[in-house]
Amino acid sequence: METSKNTLYILAAIGVTIISAVTGLWLIWGVVITLMFIDSLVSNLKSWIDDKESRYLDVLQKTRFDSVESTELLRSMQASITRIEERLEALEKG
Repeated sequence: METSKNTLYILAAIGVTIISAVTGLWLIWGVVITLMFIDSLVSNLKSWIDDKESRYLDVLQKTRFDSVESTELLRSMQASITRIEERLEALEKG
C-alpha cells in the first residue's frame, strides 16, 4: 500500500513539474508538492505512532499479572487496609 502510494506521488510530482514548466505556473507546483509532502509526513507519523502503541501494548500484556496473582494481591491489600482502619479507629477511641 505504502509503496504504491509513494509511486503515485512520484508520478504525480513528475506530471505537475512538466505541466508547471510548460505553463510557467510554479506556484501551483509548490502548493501541490507541499501538500504531497505533508500528506506523506502525516502518514509516516501515523505508522510510527501505531508501531509505538503496539509495542507498548505488547509490553503491557507481558508484564500483566496472572488473574490468580492479582486476586491474591488485591486480597492482601484489602486486609492491610482493614488492619490500618482498625488501628485508626482504636487510636481515635483511645
